Amino acid sequence: MKRIEKVYQALLDIWQECEKQDFLMKPGSSAKELAEQLNLTRANTSLELNKLVREKRVLKIKSYPVGYLPIKVLEEKLQIQWDHQIEEITDLSTFVHRPTRKVKRNPFEMMIGSNNSLKKAVFQAKAAVYYPPNGLHMLLLGPTGSGKTFFANKIYQYSIFEKLIDEDAPFESFNCADYYHNPQLLLSQLFGYTKGAFTGAEEDHAGLVEKANGGILLLDEIHRLTPEGQEMLFYFIDHNRFNRLGETGFKRQAKVLIICATTEDPNSSLLETFLRRIPMTIQIPALNQRSLRERIELTKFLFEKEAKRVQRTFVIDIDVINALINTAAYGNVGQLQSHIQLICAQSFLHNLHEKNKISIGIQELPEEMLSQWSSSSKNIQRSREIEELVGVTTVIHPSEKGLDEEYEGLNIYEIIEEKVKILENEGIPEAQIHQYILTDLHLHVKNFINNKAVNYNLLKFVDPTISNLTIELKKIAEKNLGVRFDRKFLYYIGMHLDAYFRREKKDKLLSQLDIHTITSDHSREYEVAQLFKLEIETCLGVFLPEIEVIYLTMLLVSIETVEEKRQVSVLVVTHGNSTATSMVQVAVELLGAAPIVALDMPLNLSPDEMFQRILHQIEELETENGVLMLVDMGSLAMMENKLMEKSGVTIKTIPNVTTLIVLDVVRKINYMDLSLAGIYSSVMKDFLATVQLQDNGRAKAILSICTTGRGTAKKMEQMIAGVLQNSTEESVEIITVSSLKIHQAMPKLIEQYQILATVGTKDPKIDVPHISLEDLIEGSGDKVLRQAVGLPYEKKQRKPKNTVVKDLCQDALNTYLVYLNPYHLTDLLLDWTKELQMKVETTFSNILILKLVVHTAFAFERVIKQDSLTYTDPWREELKEPLEVVSNTIKSLEEKLVLSLSEDEKIFIAEVLLNE
Repeated sequence: MKRIEKVYQALLDIWQECEKQDFLMKPGSSAKELAEQLNLTRANTSLELNKLVREKRVLKIKSYPVGYLPIKVLEEKLQIQWDHQIEEITDLSTFVHRPTRKVKRNPFEMMIGSNNSLKKAVFQAKAAVYYPPNGLHMLLLGPTGSGKTFFANKIYQYSIFEKLIDEDAPFESFNCADYYHNPQLLLSQLFGYTKGAFTGAEEDHAGLVEKANGGILLLDEIHRLTPEGQEMLFYFIDHNRFNRLGETGFKRQAKVLIICATTEDPNSSLLETFLRRIPMTIQIPALNQRSLRERIELTKFLFEKEAKRVQRTFVIDIDVINALINTAAYGNVGQLQSHIQLICAQSFLHNLHEKNKISIGIQELPEEMLSQWSSSSKNIQRSREIEELVGVTTVIHPSEKGLDEEYEGLNIYEIIEEKVKILENEGIPEAQIHQYILTDLHLHVKNFINNKAVNYNLLKFVDPTISNLTIELKKIAEKNLGVRFDRKFLYYIGMHLDAYFRREKKDKLLSQLDIHTITSDHSREYEVAQLFKLEIETCLGVFLPEIEVIYLTMLLVSIETVEEKRQVSVLVVTHGNSTATSMVQVAVELLGAAPIVALDMPLNLSPDEMFQRILHQIEELETENGVLMLVDMGSLAMMENKLMEKSGVTIKTIPNVTTLIVLDVVRKINYMDLSLAGIYSSVMKDFLATVQLQDNGRAKAILSICTTGRGTAKKMEQMIAGVLQNSTEESVEIITVSSLKIHQAMPKLIEQYQILATVGTKDPKIDVPHISLEDLIEGSGDKVLRQAVGLPYEKKQRKPKNTVVKDLCQDALNTYLVYLNPYHLTDLLLDWTKELQMKVETTFSNILILKLVVHTAFAFERVIKQDSLTYTDPWREELKEPLEVVSNTIKSLEEKLVLSLSEDEKIFIAEVLLNE
């Protein structure tokens, strides 16, 4: 779990148990309180709390000290809906009694993914409902179950929220497929009918258009509406007039915002005249197109709904969430909900006599999903991918309290027993079962030690004999493994042994694993576990079975991996009253806690006094892996040998320290497993050379390289400037260069500039990072680019706009096309790629669009040159579908250009599509 989620979870845990008066009397939790509880620095805790405020999950109370409250719990306890535009206040008790402040939440903000996968859809919906005078009619596209009806409801709620329609305005929903085989009945439902209009019409009946007057009408599966019905509907859209079946003339009036929804390609199923009257098309992504975090949030949300229905707390194993979001062959939220309801129903049935808590393990998965989960080779990798977002178990309460990642039971025997049995029944090899269990233990121990604030007072609940025994076991492990364990490990082992000996039905042991594999792979840990066995049996007078020795062996392996990593310590020493402190503070705020200390040296100190202060500071550091000293002057660097001699500590010194060097060092210590020598060499190679070049008076530069040195290079220059804008105060020039002349130009550029990185279509092979054009367009090159100028990476970078892709296409075609107009052809081909995307029901990457446009343009040019390509590779069956799509969609383009592509050229285009 990431640090920000730990802080948020701790805040939730504190305030979920509080009453309404506690919120009004105490001004929130302070950063200091949370830091002490989580064993974090106050600065890091404050940093994460302010991020949570900006994310609108936490409210800041500007008291002394500053307090923080989780908005989710605040809304529940005070029974209000908070205005999320307000991030901080001075006095909550005064504030909540103002009626004007008890505002409703923006319905779109409450949707999972509103700021990510659904961000564009939300923006389009807002623009549509606000468009004067009465909003734009909308068409929602997306696969079955992706949430189109849900999204339409949110549009309705948002319209009320913004007072665009009345609070009691109607929302009518109609599925056109229900009456598909009876067009007359379908139209009568939409527009109503008069008595005698058809057989069975015994009285006048108002239709949905009439009932939705002043509100919103959702027409689902609109592709099932007959052409006659579409014509009647677009007449109503144009004139706000309609007639019931059996009436003459269009005398009735209604003002209705229409939202249509379909799973089909609207161009193939709806009249063009009808589509022109639905100007806003909104794509709702399938579940498998949404981010991992969103899928997990949706899964938890759906489990929470079921927990409320059965009024039980669910304890969900990580593999259940893993299977739900990864192994099921579906792409919609509706199917996910069905699976979750089935899992919860089975779990409820198996735990009928459990009044409070129900455990949900992999044994509750539907048979087909369990089979997919057990046979997948990617499960271990997937568990590791989601472990930052969920713990080994997730607890979901039935109340509004929300989600709690902490599982209070330390003993996971039952979970593992059940998992081993299922894997054995599925015929999984013993070695793979061993790896599954070891992974579970890794996650379990990591979740417990890293994600939980340990309260050492809990040790008083452990039997004193067990407590004393664990101290001896700690000594045995440290002596034989050559490592040191802190109190967290002692606490964990003590609670684990206490749970084991209190456990009922001790004869229900773990299924037998391949003991030989475990003992050979982890022989040292197995030897220590056998020593544990002797000590436990001697101390407690009990027999410890061999399988428990194996279990303890695996625990030792897991616990070793979560022992605090010994890092290189860093000492920043500069002259002045606060220079070093400021540098270190910036680095820690940006990159998180690290073993780094600042030492500010007053200018009036003598060299001997400086030496003694540095020596004293080094002696207080953790020096097992050495100390890296960052200093501002050469006189301090010259003390290195004398300091090593006096302290006995290995020291490396880097002079001319700057804030960017400190940032680089902290980043490498936190995220790269390097020794002292490795960090020193890395900084000297990657960063200090830059400082030395700067000293030689050369300006910093980034090279933008393309074929001509114009068009594409200029577009890249704009993109590079966008990445670096407002990121650094240093001046960095962006120089455009032709790849055709790069070798002649490079010596002069190296002499004139300090080149930090190169970007573009050709790698000049000089000793600096190179970012390809593809990486820059897709956004992955931003990280390399920012690191090249010594900046921390920001995940939320700007995304390249389609206009950039268009310019790049035009530039490439303008350079190479001879006969065809590159500007006209680019527009035609980009429109064609949009049609392709609709046909294959996916969104293309910018790189794929670029490839398709350029490749297809050259294909048409080859037709004119009578030099079309011949496809000589063996035919592959998987090419059939993409070839059919390419052939069908490119017909209109061939007609406009009066050029026909050969079948072989179309196969090559299908290859481009298939390879992506």
